[in-house]
Amino acid sequence: MGNRANFVVVENSDWRLYYAHCSGCRMLDALIGGPDLALRYAVSLEACPKTQWVDAGWADGGAVIDLDERRLLFFGDELMTGIPERRAMLRVLDDLWPGWTVSYAYDGVAEIADYVGGEPRVHEWPKCPTTKLARDRKALCQVVSVVDSTGRLRLWPLHWTVSQAWHGPALLDKLPGPGRSRLKLDVIPEGGVHVDLGRKTMGEWHTADTMGICRELPDLWPGWHTESWADRFEEQARRCGLALRLPALNLGAAADSAQAWIRKREPDAPYRVPHPTPAEWDRFAAACDALRADRAATA
Repeated sequence: MGNRANFVVVENSDWRLYYAHCSGCRMLDALIGGPDLALRYAVSLEACPKTQWVDAGWADGGAVIDLDERRLLFFGDELMTGIPERRAMLRVLDDLWPGWTVSYAYDGVAEIADYVGGEPRVHEWPKCPTTKLARDRKALCQVVSVVDSTGRLRLWPLHWTVSQAWHGPALLDKLPGPGRSRLKLDVIPEGGVHVDLGRKTMGEWHTADTMGICRELPDLWPGWHTESWADRFEEQARRCGLALRLPALNLGAAADSAQAWIRKREPDAPYRVPHPTPAEWDRFAAACDALRADRAATA
């Protein structure tokens, strides 16, 4: 088994494609040292033809390092699934890539390939995630919230999988049971769908679905006004009000957690990929420290 990823390096109006067999779930290892480490990491991988994109169903990560436009576009890493660690690391990467635009690719391989005009293979899959209720309030889940034509709100915590928005309007007939009028979770979900029947609107957000849901929403929900909220769980929470209670974000603690996890796994990095130099690691640690100090000062 692998954690597959493509790395793309754009330079002098051309681009090169690289393949990583075991980097998709640890993309941050290549990025926390800034552009220098990311470039060393990418070119250490297997160079491949411009048509050799990882199938979306197998891709756990990917990145474009655009040296011309000074832009980083990436997705993947197990730490980017949890909202607190995700938000903390995106803030830290902004500090570690000064003068660069750092963006997350919410549509996975397709978005990475689109950036350079590549043509990834079309992945056929059933697009029918389970709608089983999640019972553990301390584990990641997805939340579906529905406002009916009378204005009544109901909520369903569902098992973590690809976005429930893939069902289209048929989702409304597949939801298990009557739902809840109130829901309190101990962990911020990894995704959600909010449907307003009276307004015929729906919004979707996620941290882990990389199958292209953002671009597919208008076709999946014809006749509806659809919105992609990236990872902004706050959009759903705002519409649910006091009915959906989620823990507060603690970016300082999340930075601690992410830094410790990256340090723990870094010595076991697969193959012979470059590690951060001591100076690069110190800059990463300092950025985490600065985030902790900032959060403490504003608490």
